[in-house]
Amino acid sequence: MELPPLSFDQLSKLAASNIPPSQLFEILSQYETDASIMSAGPGSTETGAGDPQLLSLFYSSFFFAHLLTKQLPEARALTKRMPESLRHQDPSLQNCLTLLQAIWQTQHAQVYQILRGLPWPESLQPLVRRYESFFQDDTLIAISTTYEAIRPATAAKYLGLDPQAAEKGDSAIIEKFTSCGWTWDPVAQLLHPSPIVAQTTDQTSSKGIRQAMAMLGNRGR
Repeated sequence: MELPPLSFDQLSKLAASNIPPSQLFEILSQYETDASIMSAGPGSTETGAGDPQLLSLFYSSFFFAHLLTKQLPEARALTKRMPESLRHQDPSLQNCLTLLQAIWQTQHAQVYQILRGLPWPESLQPLVRRYESFFQDDTLIAISTTYEAIRPATAAKYLGLDPQAAEKGDSAIIEKFTSCGWTWDPVAQLLHPSPIVAQTTDQTSSKGIRQAMAMLGNRGR
């Protein structure tokens, strides 16, 4: 199925959709040539490229698609392919670079601070929120297989929860972990993780793209 032309509206629909990450990635990857050609075209003196708002949304969305498919080195490579002038001046792309550094250095608290505290454009917000949930789930799976016992405050930091409330045994926070199969020892004040099996990564395919585009079409009606 032929993709619609690259446009701000099309990117906004993709960002707000709930299509599987691999399908989102493949669709956006097919737009990169168009974005590259556009970035080399005429534009304002500030950006040196055509339609900076569209290019910002494309590269930001494609960046998050890389993260959602756990392609961190490839996300880093993408930042090198972004239009240089736009990369240095656009707030969204600057936020992406800051986020990439925090993820690369496994600074969990900083990752949540960047996702929640930095200004992200409304059109990109669905992907920002989606990645926050993905990052929490992925981190939970990782620490579930790493620790035999962990302090509530430490576990809370990993998931972007309130560590002080967790240290006091906040029932709502403790329940977030026990609902995943962890056990809570109120005497020792320790959480005992239970391994969580990650879901199989969805597979990309032409059929998947056709289904994804159909979903977007239905959504826009």
